Amino acid sequence: MLWTPLALLLDTVVFDDEVAEFGAIELSQTLLLLGSTAIFWLLAARRPAGRGFYVLVAGFFSCMIIREQDALFDLIDHGFWIYPATLMALFALVLAAFQHRSILPAMASATGSVPFNYILAGLAILLFFSRVMGTGGLWDQVLPNGHVSLVKNSVQESLELLGYIFIFYGTLLFQHGTRYETP
Repeated sequence: MLWTPLALLLDTVVFDDEVAEFGAIELSQTLLLLGSTAIFWLLAARRPAGRGFYVLVAGFFSCMIIREQDALFDLIDHGFWIYPATLMALFALVLAAFQHRSILPAMASATGSVPFNYILAGLAILLFFSRVMGTGGLWDQVLPNGHVSLVKNSVQESLELLGYIFIFYGTLLFQHGTRYETP
């Protein structure tokens, strides 16, 4: 978890940047999410007992990667990320539909596990808490003018990175915990 403030210092002090799209924080977010996504795609390929559920998680994480790379997709057209994300979501849903019997049992088992609680906590930090703490109106009330953007972006991106760290850690624990399940 100490990587979060270190990455922020790298972005703001060493690279003299304001938490840019291609800085240490954003790169770390992408790599952690890519690792979690790859692990769930591998689980889907190697563990038939939970394949449908693993495909849904991997597809969701894949859509998150696409969304995180919106700056790259904006080079094509602003908001273009929605098209590849929609295709990925449809692909994952169709693939999981062929394995529909393995979704609910694996989901029930996963959501009751300690490793998956890390993933859920990471998602809560990422999707909710970072958004609330990244609200400009909140920081307008707390800080003098001129500093709001840097602080807002720093806090929001750092919390997102923390969420991704929890997700990746939970994914690693989950993979290890499911290694010995019956295929």
